[in-house]
Amino acid sequence: MSDDTGTNRIDPRIQDSEKIQSLSRRGFMGSVMAGAAGVAGASTLLSPVSEAEAEPLPDIADIPPGGAAPDDEAYWEGVADQFLLRNNVIYMNSGTRGISPISVHKAQVEAVEAVNSDPNMCWSTYFFAGMDEIREKMAAFIGSEVDEIAFTNSTTDGMGLGFMGLRLDPGDEILTTNYDYGWVKNMMAYRAKRDGLVFKMVDISDPSFRTPDSPQKVIDAVVAGITPKTRFLTICHVNYTDGFVMPVREICEIARDRGIITLIDGAQPPGMMKMNMSELGCDMYAGPGHKYMLAAQHTGFLYVRNDIADRVQPLVYTGSSDPDRAITGARKLEQRGSTSYSDRVSIGAALDFHNRITVEATEARLRYLSRRLIQGLRAIDGVKVYASDDPRMSCALISFSVRDLDPSHIVGRLWYRSPNIYIRTVGAAGGFSGVRATLHLMDTAGQVDTLIDRIAGLAEV
Repeated sequence: MSDDTGTNRIDPRIQDSEKIQSLSRRGFMGSVMAGAAGVAGASTLLSPVSEAEAEPLPDIADIPPGGAAPDDEAYWEGVADQFLLRNNVIYMNSGTRGISPISVHKAQVEAVEAVNSDPNMCWSTYFFAGMDEIREKMAAFIGSEVDEIAFTNSTTDGMGLGFMGLRLDPGDEILTTNYDYGWVKNMMAYRAKRDGLVFKMVDISDPSFRTPDSPQKVIDAVVAGITPKTRFLTICHVNYTDGFVMPVREICEIARDRGIITLIDGAQPPGMMKMNMSELGCDMYAGPGHKYMLAAQHTGFLYVRNDIADRVQPLVYTGSSDPDRAITGARKLEQRGSTSYSDRVSIGAALDFHNRITVEATEARLRYLSRRLIQGLRAIDGVKVYASDDPRMSCALISFSVRDLDPSHIVGRLWYRSPNIYIRTVGAAGGFSGVRATLHLMDTAGQVDTLIDRIAGLAEV
């Protein structure tokens, strides 16, 4: 990365030019070493910078005694300032792509520099010393054993590794809901046709499933779709369209009692909610690194419970420098040749960022902001919010509609007027259509109030 600010390509609609320019080689190396230990051992491979040269950016404030309260705006605004967004952009789309904080951005860029400047880094595309530490941090972050983690390129990649690698026989039934992700449904339909499986979907498109009074309604619907021939079941942990938190633990418990393998699509929760694979009780769980976890794009993980790992085989297996270690457990699924050193480094840096704040404080903050948004939107005549009032069934993904306005019109009006608010459209089976705000740590209470005010203006038109 050049110190010549003229070489930086900056999009002024999104990026803060002053923050970008401060990420020069001289300006951020000290902060990488001190504030982004998430490089997880890889920082020892980077070019040294003397203390006199380092000009670290302000770090996150010390966490108040007892932990940061969800409404401690001074603290959380300091956290929000760790992102590269310019002041006039309100970004509420971490459910599609979570923008990395400065420490993660710097760690990734420095890793790219290391690879391109140091011949000794040529083997980093296959392995590096810090990878074991990153794997340990990931296991602790999601509540699993270290050997139950395989690093992937995305949630969908992990879903493919888990489902397509699972041994199934002709006539076996595979089950999901019609609210699950389209690419996963396409994957299931493809394999059903190829291998003679029976692909079934549970219909949960009725509006009563979007704001249920009890998770039992969803449990009953999924259980009704199970037959003695069902061998595989997948559901979203959090529906990406309406934010409904599925009763994963209860459904997985029923499935296990009936000998059904479960694979959970966790595209939203990692980094949003505290997670524990043992408590969820699923056999497999695929998640992204680039959404709420705030790591680089092209990152993700697949959890495979140790006692079913032998039933899931690699689609591609290229071996490893330690073959005895790489033919057992989940990590055999990630042996697919060279990988991106900088992407893997970003996972470690992102985990350190979350661990510094704590997952408990993050979830509490996101729930606080979400409740503020839900209450504000529900007070506007003509706005319908698709979120359960039961905290077990909602978190930081809020979908809503405004009168009969086209969702694309709403998104455009919010983005192309100052301040620029970035949300997205969503749609699902049964004609569901709306817009979605996914709140995260780059968002403040004031920005939530700004969104509410802008929606109120649109509802009056």
